[in-house]
Amino acid sequence: MKSIYRKIKWQLKRNSLLLQLLLILLLLTTGCKKFLDQKPNKFDVIPHTLNDLQVLLDNTNAINAKGTGSYAELVADNYYVPASIWQLLASITSFQPEALNYIWDKTGKSYDYGWDFPYENPVYYSNIVLDQLPLVSVNSGEDQKYNALKGSALFYRAFAFEGLAQLFCKPYSTTNANELGIVLRLTSNVNAKSTRATVQQTYDQIIADLKQATDLLPATTSFPTRPSKAAAYAALARTYLSMRDYVNAGQYANLALQQNSTLIDYNTLVPLGRPPIKSFNPEVIFHNYATSTLVSLLPSFHKIDSTLYQSYDANDLRRTVFFKGNTGANAGTYFFQGSYNGNGLYGPSGIFDGLTTDEMYLIRAECAARKGNKDAAMLDLNTLMIKRWNNNGSWAPFTAADATDALNKILVERRKELLFRGLRWSDIRRLNVEGANITLTRNIRGTLYTLPPNDIRSVMLISLGEILHSPDVQQNPR
Repeated sequence: MKSIYRKIKWQLKRNSLLLQLLLILLLLTTGCKKFLDQKPNKFDVIPHTLNDLQVLLDNTNAINAKGTGSYAELVADNYYVPASIWQLLASITSFQPEALNYIWDKTGKSYDYGWDFPYENPVYYSNIVLDQLPLVSVNSGEDQKYNALKGSALFYRAFAFEGLAQLFCKPYSTTNANELGIVLRLTSNVNAKSTRATVQQTYDQIIADLKQATDLLPATTSFPTRPSKAAAYAALARTYLSMRDYVNAGQYANLALQQNSTLIDYNTLVPLGRPPIKSFNPEVIFHNYATSTLVSLLPSFHKIDSTLYQSYDANDLRRTVFFKGNTGANAGTYFFQGSYNGNGLYGPSGIFDGLTTDEMYLIRAECAARKGNKDAAMLDLNTLMIKRWNNNGSWAPFTAADATDALNKILVERRKELLFRGLRWSDIRRLNVEGANITLTRNIRGTLYTLPPNDIRSVMLISLGEILHSPDVQQNPR
């Protein structure tokens, strides 16, 4: 620890803010590693009642922080980090996995947190609840509570599995159906053997859990951290979209919007608060955030892709709400401040990767366009965009010549609406399967690092600890 401290201090003696943040994050990662080295034991807590089980699922720091969204942002193309920051991270052992994954390095190191956290938190606790529910006493009149608990546990587990699938197995397609998927942990028994399912089995399990949850969950919940029927519909819409099953994705987005179709008028956010967008706002169907210790995503370090920033019209209020200009030597660049987590991306837990109505409008619009229904597609797009446009009289509805034109416009706005929610990575993978030919590029002091479409490196390395302790779990190739 002392040698690392001296190395950071020597390299950053002119930047005390960066020094402090890196030291804090280094301590966080050290503490996290110690936690992950210890296997959880479900007998540490023995739930006897439905209320006991509810307490487990209300542990939002574990259940509502699956961790995969930040990893997906790390490897996507919404931002870049200056070469000096990247070189520093690459020089420090604790941060090398982050630095190497940022450039999709061919040798690579696994970013273990992205795999370990979902399994040791939402998946594990959900399985405890599912294992214990048949064993607890259910009093008269508690059937709805029992169903809500079971539905919630199924939802949390499936939601974590879906996030893992976007990173650790190939994108869904008939060609990839029998390729290696994720580990489907369906029990809280830590001694149960771990093996990788196929891609098809992975998505079958996610869909089965979510469909069962739709029958069990209540229409409304007390807190947006608890899943509702609308949340299960929305999660199914997101999952089917990643599978490129646009019929089912559209149908479930529609069901979600029938439950909640509220949109924020961004005109009401100006002048901006700090943060600009509050947590638990009316668009949130299910609140979830991606906890991590990734330095690259902190506002002091990341810079928004300039082409992306310039794509926002001057009257598009997202340009003001989502981005804040840097000052001093970094003037002319921007960082993201529009997290629906309500912290403006200030801190490691800033990546909101929950479910929202704006995402559902965009899914339903995309699916309508793909069916050839141009008018329905543009109606949904305009319903969203009028809430994002300055009400100074500049608004004119978006139009499209045909369904293909509508689809292209919707995909452009999807990119601009849903950035820093862990979704861009999934979109890149599914669209490249369809031939979109999206190539990602990093430029570090003139050296270009690229990730071509459908490259083997678009599947992340599984946690080294998992590989070492589970001999039947096969590592992803490089």
